[in-house]
Amino acid sequence: MSQIKPSHLLLIGIFSLSLAACGDKNENVVFSPEGGHSAGWVTSHKAITEAELETCAECHGEEYEGGISRVSCMSESSVSGFTCHFTSPVENPVGCVSCHGGMPSGPFGDTAPNVKSAHALHTALPGVGCYTCHEDAGSGGVSHAKANPEGELSNATLSFPSTYKANANVAISYNNGACANVSCHGGKVTPNWTSTINIVANDDTVCLQCHEQGTLPGNPQFNSFYSGNYSDTNLHKYHLDNGAKCTECHNIGRLTDYQNHFSGLATRTMPLSATTVGAAPTRISVYNIPTKSCTTTCHTIAPLLPTASWIEAQ
Repeated sequence: MSQIKPSHLLLIGIFSLSLAACGDKNENVVFSPEGGHSAGWVTSHKAITEAELETCAECHGEEYEGGISRVSCMSESSVSGFTCHFTSPVENPVGCVSCHGGMPSGPFGDTAPNVKSAHALHTALPGVGCYTCHEDAGSGGVSHAKANPEGELSNATLSFPSTYKANANVAISYNNGACANVSCHGGKVTPNWTSTINIVANDDTVCLQCHEQGTLPGNPQFNSFYSGNYSDTNLHKYHLDNGAKCTECHNIGRLTDYQNHFSGLATRTMPLSATTVGAAPTRISVYNIPTKSCTTTCHTIAPLLPTASWIEAQ
């Protein structure tokens, strides 16, 4: 009759403990009968991992590149209709950048789901983030873009908060890469999302894509140009009707500093006269905001030489 040696008992004990350790169940993790996460995991894992990120590391490894599961969290294959993280969840554990590269909050690549386009220009603006245009479109939600089993992505779902509606208060829409009825662009159909916008000196084409002559301050749009009145004449209209160009007064360098350009976005006001007027190469060398007066080369007839006041009412 064979005898069990003490060394055998030690090995059995170690093996039993190993099995117990491997067999411990993580109660937060939901698996399908076929193995792997169930379909419901797509919508539930965000909250679980935000609360206890290390649970993923138990199977996928400390860097989430496979571990004992041999499945990377950065896999490009489709899982339950969604593609996995395209950036490391170790470095970006929460928020949109967990799947979409780029900082502070937007894609930086050339292919979905990291198509850069105009994301960086928008997320650089005060108060603008992913949910400004993708309201209620977080990962796992019904409004989030999805992939089919072949990994082909559907278009991103756009939904805007009502605070960004144009003055006409018409529903914001998105079609073929362009938005319409959004206050940021003066209620007009925007340039294509993938296009490059260049403001050219003495050419009002780009300016008029978003701005139009107003009849009163903030009418017909929040960003309509109207300020400046003298003897029942609107000075914006007077200047433009007589051949003046936007860039003769508004500095391109300041216009393309988008935080400056859209400094009144949160309140639906666009104080361009205060933030972008003057300095070379405009024709205004000095603009005094409190007195609304400028020193300019345009006015050559006394008594306006060389200073003119942008009078608000007469």
